[in-house]
Amino acid sequence: MLRRRRLWSGSWARTEVAQPIAVLVLGGGCRQGRPGRTAPVGTAGFTLLEILVALAVFAIVSVLATRILGSIVDLADATGERGAALADVQRALAVVERDVEQMVRRPVRDELGDLGPAVAIGGATLVEFTRQGWQNPLAKPRTTLQRVAYAHRGEQLLRLYWPVLDRAPGSAPVVQALLDGVAEADFIAHDDMDQEHRYWPPGKESGVDLAAVELRLQTAAFGRLARLWLVPAGTESLPALAAETPEQAPTEDELEDREESEER
Repeated sequence: MLRRRRLWSGSWARTEVAQPIAVLVLGGGCRQGRPGRTAPVGTAGFTLLEILVALAVFAIVSVLATRILGSIVDLADATGERGAALADVQRALAVVERDVEQMVRRPVRDELGDLGPAVAIGGATLVEFTRQGWQNPLAKPRTTLQRVAYAHRGEQLLRLYWPVLDRAPGSAPVVQALLDGVAEADFIAHDDMDQEHRYWPPGKESGVDLAAVELRLQTAAFGRLARLWLVPAGTESLPALAAETPEQAPTEDELEDREESEER
């Protein structure tokens, strides 16, 4: 720093230039040094211990964040799997409900020509009956009634249906896998006297009629499930009519004659 000082003496002025002063700042204080020399300025930094503590804290936060992210991903996967399993169960129950609610009391003839019951529970399959409402968008020469059955094989609930009602020798059902992961499956019949039957029909001497059908499932994902559907009313007169005029499967010659007549 330079200080300029003016001295007045009489009628003339004299200017005196002061010598430069060097100021050294050390640790917040100052001291005077010789002109022309520069003193080093001190700087503050992190010690090794502080750096190690910071790295340890960062590592702990990173581990916690990784675990939280992994838990979120696992939860999302589990939720997706359970949602898919629930959708499969709901889809299977919707198919069974659709079949039961369109049930008709129409007996059929088996491969040997014997007339069977309209509804059979507890036989070779879990349940077997005839339903209506089989759509025919291609206008094929067939009825809108369909014979369906449900079976439990391995850990699968299967739906079976036959292309014709009254079967010919060699008629094979079409098998559809309805639900996986099923440990147990049972159909229970409920009569109009509120009694349960594991086998249906119970016999002519019982004098009861079928009122509802219950499905009981033991699944791996949701444990034990049970659904009850009422049998539609207004179909009691079908068995006698069907027994008098059972529907036979059309032969190949009959199908060819029908196609020729349609072309004409």
